[in-house]
Amino acid sequence: MRIRTLAVVAVASALPFGLTACGGPGVEDFCEQYEAIGRAEVSDGAEIRNELEELADSVPDDAGGDVQQAADLLADDFPEDGDLARAVESGDVGEEEANEFAAAVETIASYGDENCGS
Repeated sequence: MRIRTLAVVAVASALPFGLTACGGPGVEDFCEQYEAIGRAEVSDGAEIRNELEELADSVPDDAGGDVQQAADLLADDFPEDGDLARAVESGDVGEEEANEFAAAVETIASYGDENCGS
């Protein structure tokens, strides 16, 4: 998969849009934040980075270490300006990091889809 495609998939489409009810208080907090990411403006890197940091703080304990690690990676490594494609092209983010980012998005989306579905 090309890096530009990874950036588009990771930022624009792999995160959720329009989620509703969740179960349990810990999961509910996660789901609220998961939904907020879907509403964030893709062009506002600071907003997305903030939402990702809040998501990392709202992962329920029973979600497992993989989900927490994925959320932490997204919160820590998302480019300040929100432009992952530019960061890859400039060399600020390497191909391996971009692949890790895409895998983290898949992990979060999978957990969110399983636990925050409508």
